[in-house]
Amino acid sequence: MSGRDSAGYYKVLNLTSNATADEIKQNYRELAKKWHPDYNKSEDAMEIFQKISVAHDILSDEKKRLTYDLACIAHGAENFPDIFSLKVYTNRHGQEDVSVREVDIEEQQGWFIGDKKKKKRLICSEKEAEKEYLKSSVKNWLLGWWTLRGFVENIKIIRRNIKTVGGKKEENLQLLVHNALAYAQEGKAQKARTCAILAKAYADGNDKNLIDKFIKQLPQVQEIKVQPWNESRLKLVQLVFPFMLLLLIAAGIIIKRTDILEGYYLMKGDEIDYYQQVRMQGGSSVDDMVVAKILNINSDLGSTKMLYHIKSGYSANVMYGPSDDFDKIMILGNKATVRVTGISPDNAWYRIMLDNGDMGFIRTEFLEKGIGAEIPEDSKIFERN
Repeated sequence: MSGRDSAGYYKVLNLTSNATADEIKQNYRELAKKWHPDYNKSEDAMEIFQKISVAHDILSDEKKRLTYDLACIAHGAENFPDIFSLKVYTNRHGQEDVSVREVDIEEQQGWFIGDKKKKKRLICSEKEAEKEYLKSSVKNWLLGWWTLRGFVENIKIIRRNIKTVGGKKEENLQLLVHNALAYAQEGKAQKARTCAILAKAYADGNDKNLIDKFIKQLPQVQEIKVQPWNESRLKLVQLVFPFMLLLLIAAGIIIKRTDILEGYYLMKGDEIDYYQQVRMQGGSSVDDMVVAKILNINSDLGSTKMLYHIKSGYSANVMYGPSDDFDKIMILGNKATVRVTGISPDNAWYRIMLDNGDMGFIRTEFLEKGIGAEIPEDSKIFERN
């Protein structure tokens, strides 16, 4: 779209959004002379003159004008903000995340005497969206059917939730442009550039040209690599519950999860010991594995208390489990900083969090307490205030 003017600055100067600098200057002079309180004795002369002055201050400055034009993409007249003190839209956990998007999720709860609908508008990461879709899907499949009208409406809601995944083009253009401006104002050029580049995928025409101008004004830094949302996965996760329900009905049994695990190990002929399940997350996939009991160490991500680093002059293997028999995830180099989240009972292995949020295991002999190498800005191991 083009011609956006949410605060009416172009309108008050009798201009269009593609006005030249000379046209802005000329119209301001004519209107300022007409409405200056020294010459115009109308009751509203002062108010109109002030609006003209504010509009001229914004539009006559190239950088302020670009900020205004971009803010008009992100916000309409009804909620237009102070464009020079924007706050970043964070994920559901209050963390800065350039991958956040806006999603709408509908829920239907049916009762014997009526039904109740609720629509949630969320700004979240892909992982958070997956959890919210799954949670709402379970509610809809369990609670949405209990009136005749609710039965029909619930079918529509379930279909809409699946169909609308990834469909909020305009809303996500607004979100990403807002965050690009907010990050730039906070001096976070890498995140600002990343959001602006992501916004271009939702933009066209003059909006795309404005975003390109904004990117050229930013410092030359490398954008953060962000994987596109897996929309197919977000659609399929909403069918997990009915699929599992059908399997249980077909089998004719409902077995507790602990019983399934116990039966599995008995069939394998292995001795059952005390185990815990560790979920390893990387990208959009989740791998489960069973490892020896690890004692959890809890600490606030905003604290440096459990930050450790590889000893000076050393490098160390990060394993999938607390043993050299597990596969190797990666090699950490000299003074690399990690967060310790657990320790084996024999004190031989630390469970650690890496910069990308994945968990791994490393021998305790290779780590020293405290920060070593500088922590990357987008690292998951430490939340900066």
